[in-house]
Amino acid sequence: MFGIGANSLIARSMGQNDEATAKKASSFCFWGSIVMTAVLCILLAVFMKPILMFAGADELTFGPTADYLLYVFVIGGIPTVAGLALGHLVRAVGKTREAGVGLAIGGILNIILDPIFISVFGMGVAGAAIATALSNTVSLVFFLIVLLRIRKSTCLTISLKYFTLKKKISLGTLSVGFPAAVSVLLVCFSISLLTGLLLRHEGGNIIAAAYGVTAKCGTIALHISIGIAQGIMPLIGYSYGAKDHKRVREVTRLAFIILWIFSIAFLVLVQLIPDLFIKMFIDDAATIAVGEVFIRRWSWCAVGMCLVAMYDAIFQAVGKWKTSLLVAVIRFIVAFPAFCFILDAFFGADGLMWVQPIADTIALVLAAILFRHFKKSLAKHTENEQVIDTVPLTTTNRIITISREFGSGGRTVGKEVAAQLNIPCYDSELIEKIAAQSGFAKEYVEQYGESAISDSLYENALAGRTQDGRSDSDKLWFAQKKVIADLAAQGPCVIVGRCADYILKDLADCLTVFIHASDEKRAERIVSVYGEREESPIRRIHDKDKKRKAYYEIYTGTEWGNAANYNLCLDSGALGIDKCVEIIKKLY
Repeated sequence: MFGIGANSLIARSMGQNDEATAKKASSFCFWGSIVMTAVLCILLAVFMKPILMFAGADELTFGPTADYLLYVFVIGGIPTVAGLALGHLVRAVGKTREAGVGLAIGGILNIILDPIFISVFGMGVAGAAIATALSNTVSLVFFLIVLLRIRKSTCLTISLKYFTLKKKISLGTLSVGFPAAVSVLLVCFSISLLTGLLLRHEGGNIIAAAYGVTAKCGTIALHISIGIAQGIMPLIGYSYGAKDHKRVREVTRLAFIILWIFSIAFLVLVQLIPDLFIKMFIDDAATIAVGEVFIRRWSWCAVGMCLVAMYDAIFQAVGKWKTSLLVAVIRFIVAFPAFCFILDAFFGADGLMWVQPIADTIALVLAAILFRHFKKSLAKHTENEQVIDTVPLTTTNRIITISREFGSGGRTVGKEVAAQLNIPCYDSELIEKIAAQSGFAKEYVEQYGESAISDSLYENALAGRTQDGRSDSDKLWFAQKKVIADLAAQGPCVIVGRCADYILKDLADCLTVFIHASDEKRAERIVSVYGEREESPIRRIHDKDKKRKAYYEIYTGTEWGNAANYNLCLDSGALGIDKCVEIIKKLY
């Protein structure tokens, strides 16, 4: 609720050059999440026994459960949540690699410490809890070090002097984070309900343990499907916003084919070798026997679970977050509890093993119906677009677009070509025009106008998204697209970078050029021309190119630097700047 919400507000504030709001949002996120966690920790510490007994604990399970929660939640809750909150904040300012490393450190360290504390020290469940708490604390320390290192170069701060409850900050954060929090809470609610009912039956502890292992196996399939869904989310969001409904349909179709194949393969594997999955987590013979039956029945939810994750991502990407929330409510608040009580009453523990498949199948049917309605509206839009596409193009201006590798001298080539042809060259001038069109700060446009925050599609999918599923980068792209099209309509010109070759391919008479050079030549150039000496020049140009490549491929669906996408590719290192200018000028 705090992390995702603040991530979005900070990104939007950065885009508007509103550093004060970004600082307040980061402080509100950090301290707000800590205060709420502290309240929950105190409540659990005081009311531990009644809460666990209500959830189905008995004399056998109360002790280990209380030990686990004492270390993981009561003692370790604040550092855990603080670390997660900082991970969101760090990602909000584009430090996605640091965010990934920080979370990975906690997970890897937990894997290493678990067997040490459980087996070597003989601490059992309490050892597992201590290992988790320590791992999460190390993750927090890592993020604090990162924050200390970047505090002067970013808007992030956890200083209490910036903490405020003003509506702009609190509502701006929570309104975006609340839907995400509700979805997580509904999952927790369903797990707690089913576990509680299983524990009431004879041998309930063994059945509940089997369910726990089954649920862990399920996260393998679930997180893979979520990864695929969130990976295509930015492409769907962009295509829908750009009214490229044909591509929305093509992308979603491909994603569903992939998930159908994956989910069915997962189902078949579980049906054939259920014991292999169970033994990954436990070696107790009784639990394995029950677990094999449980996971075979449970696995029938794989198709529904995976496809609903995709539907959820699509609805969010096109701004239909209320539809996404409706499916979650029907799935976890209506269908899941209803079938828990019905099947428990008629079939006992055997019936409870079928609750998840039934609830997920209902959710799948509902989501499919809602998506079919959405697809019909897309089909109508696509028909209209095809009619529009048959209208002859009226823009006859000759435009030169210069795409380039970092340090290849493409900008210099573009300016010299324009000067010799006596036509305008739009490069840095684009930044001011796009800033005016979009409302974003010039600094933000300059930094993110043609570079993704990361070279990872997954990280870009998660970066600073609002309720409509779009990031500030998406909104900046639409503004950039309009500005470039308008400039091309005004007359012949040279446009450097910013995907102009793709934007203008059907709008103007374009000569599309890609300028490249060897790593050595480019490294030499950025040192001599730009004076960049703070880090390895080779690493710098590779990082820049990767982000340009990611940006280009997210918003165009084609490959940056592929010779087939350009009329002309020139090696400025071998030919020299003047020769490149001469060649382009002749072809113009």
